[in-house]
Amino acid sequence: MMTIRLAIASLSLVGIILSLCAGTAGADSRVIPAGETVFIGEEGLDITAAGVSEGSVLAFYGTGGKVTDAPAAVVTVADPTSFYISPSVFSARIGPWFVVPGNALAFYVQEPTLQVRVIDHSSGFSVGPGAEWVPKGDSVGFRIDTNLWVLSHRPGCTGVPLTIWLSGPGALTFSSVSGYSLRDIVVSTPTFETGPVWGTGSPEFPSGDYTVFARCEENNMYTNYPLKGRTESEEIRFLLQRVNPLITPSPSPSAGTLVPTGTIKPSTLSPEKTVEVPTLSTPETGLSTPPATPMETTRPASPTPTAASGPFGYAAVCAVVTASGIAAVKNLREKRP
Repeated sequence: MMTIRLAIASLSLVGIILSLCAGTAGADSRVIPAGETVFIGEEGLDITAAGVSEGSVLAFYGTGGKVTDAPAAVVTVADPTSFYISPSVFSARIGPWFVVPGNALAFYVQEPTLQVRVIDHSSGFSVGPGAEWVPKGDSVGFRIDTNLWVLSHRPGCTGVPLTIWLSGPGALTFSSVSGYSLRDIVVSTPTFETGPVWGTGSPEFPSGDYTVFARCEENNMYTNYPLKGRTESEEIRFLLQRVNPLITPSPSPSAGTLVPTGTIKPSTLSPEKTVEVPTLSTPETGLSTPPATPMETTRPASPTPTAASGPFGYAAVCAVVTASGIAAVKNLREKRP
């Protein structure tokens, strides 16, 4: 029985430790030592460690100004344990702030910067203008570039917690990809990469348009200063699908093109006969073709004139014939003894 109780107590202790570790990243990010950096939009900061007390006066001498000059701006601190870096007061006064009258450096004020990129590790490219298609099935990761990593310089703070917001087709949102949480990612370097954590080939991620951006909500920065590129990155948009969108399919028939939709019956007319024209060829007999004999061209003889026909011509012929007959009879009589 005692063993069971000890086991339960051990599990409870482990749970408490894990819950504490989960909140460690931002647990002490409010404590600001002297000379550290604070960002516009942060609230609830404890600046007592910077030498600031209730009623203290903070002075800003301008960009490139000297502490011997007259201050360009002053702020009286009401509560040094919950100080607000108000955009309306500090956004135009970037740089060092001092505690007067001793002019001890209290802190530096900076504009936050935040950028996210989508990296296709399978194909080796970064999604952006001119590369807005991710082949479905590739392994994808994220890269974060920010100056907010300096929160890791604050006592007990391991880095700045950032959240990557991923949305897909049909208003889908994802708090994790392939088991990798996109919430409260602790960043402690100027450039942070997740590595290939997203397997896009899973059916959990349908083909379509996706949007990615990163946001910092530490110490209510985004709530107080919701600017793109500052507390929230610019959006990255890309198309996730297997087919390259630059490859267009064959064009379909235009609206004016007639496309038969019914069944076309064969014609009942007799098909046209095809007449084959024989090809003449010289038989291979080995005999040579005799050369053609040239024929001489002769001029035809002139025709003999013929007596004109008609009644007078006929009478003349009869007279000639009669005279010839009489002459022949006469010759016969003369020859007889």
